[in-house]
Amino acid sequence: MASKKTYIVLISILLIFGLTMFLLFGLKNIKEDSYASTIILGDDTTWVYNSKKWINLRNNSSLQKLNWKEYHVFIDNKEQGDYLLWHDDKWYAFDNKRNAVVIDGTLLAYSANYKMKVLEFKEEDVSDKTFVNEVLKDNNISTSSRFTSIYKVTVDFDSDGEDEDFYVISNAFPLDFEADYSFSIAFMVKNNTIYTLYNDVSTISSGLNACKPFYQSFIDTNDDNIYEVILSCGKFSADEQIDMLYQFVNGEFKLLISNQ
Repeated sequence: MASKKTYIVLISILLIFGLTMFLLFGLKNIKEDSYASTIILGDDTTWVYNSKKWINLRNNSSLQKLNWKEYHVFIDNKEQGDYLLWHDDKWYAFDNKRNAVVIDGTLLAYSANYKMKVLEFKEEDVSDKTFVNEVLKDNNISTSSRFTSIYKVTVDFDSDGEDEDFYVISNAFPLDFEADYSFSIAFMVKNNTIYTLYNDVSTISSGLNACKPFYQSFIDTNDDNIYEVILSCGKFSADEQIDMLYQFVNGEFKLLISNQ
């Protein structure tokens, strides 16, 4: 009799455990499997997400299939509303009556079967260089180096109620000084720990051939309340910039997709 009760208890525990795991992870996986989205960034980058895979759309025939569809539009990370978009040499916006709408600023638009959230942010001067100097030392770079870009962005990107600081430091495009080496580094500081997104350090000065990173957007692409980071990198003489989408997972930033 006792063994039968023990058996029933064990079966009940296993069923409860299985149901709990399904609710925690099974539903999440089913939900993610159903996600489908298109992200448009400026005129050079279009990413499509489907079946848990990111695809970089490059050719005109693929881009033209996206024409006259409705997208949720942000300009300079500020929400504008829903507009029809049409692509030729660049993206053009229209209202629902197909009247042209002027896009003045950096375009970020998405079409998805769920709502993506986008954080507003602004660049701030770096008054305390403690973490900057630590990163420079870790990369064998002098802390007296001169910069062409040094700033931080403060956002709560993981929605835990505490802000994180995202830094950019670079000496790319040194027009008023000469550098013996080049560096462009983007990193996050969370709980006094440094997490690197982008690191391009060369012992040879690349001068105007370097790439200067900057934060383009913080966007929740998979509805998990943790924002992915769009980091872009501009080259001095190239019209097309490099756009990269990063996800923070297991304590590090993972590059999900780039337009290169």
